[in-house]
Amino acid sequence: MKKALLIYGSPRKDGNTDILLKEIVRGIKDGDEKINVEEIYLRKLCIFPCRECRSCEVSGRCVVDDDMQKLYPKLKDADYIILGSPIFFYSVSAQTKALIDRAQALWARKYLLGQDKKKKEKRQGWFVAVGATKGKKLFEGSIFTLKYFFDALNISLAGELLIRGVDGKGEVLNYPEHLSRAYKLGKEMVS
Repeated sequence: MKKALLIYGSPRKDGNTDILLKEIVRGIKDGDEKINVEEIYLRKLCIFPCRECRSCEVSGRCVVDDDMQKLYPKLKDADYIILGSPIFFYSVSAQTKALIDRAQALWARKYLLGQDKKKKEKRQGWFVAVGATKGKKLFEGSIFTLKYFFDALNISLAGELLIRGVDGKGEVLNYPEHLSRAYKLGKEMVS
């Protein structure tokens, strides 16, 4: 059975990022009811920042004992990963960045230790981001970061859903076209 892992990177419960990811889940389930969907809320987890102790470069394993230890196998096992984050100062949320930085152990396994290099068939990732401003380069840095995060997981960045000019809690509900795009993304992802 295929597995879809949705990672909610917003610190705000029921905010715009959450709403869009829920629409994607609805689309996934309507597209393939047999797919196993798991939703992870980073705001509910304790993920410490990377210590840069470099232990992972020797063992391929992160020594920090926190909730990230439960996420490593999920990240390695999912067929689809959809990561959503609001944009803060032209980057992903602190919760999302902690997750990404802690993927250093997976990067070390792949590039320094020569492990986990094989790509699982059709393993793909998507990035969902919501930003308040309409800045031309609002998402560029985050997309670049996500590409390298997904690369460490042997996943290709298959697409993005990037929403500008939406800020207030639940404001995205005023834009049915964004909700429709999220739903379609989920449905198309599994079809």
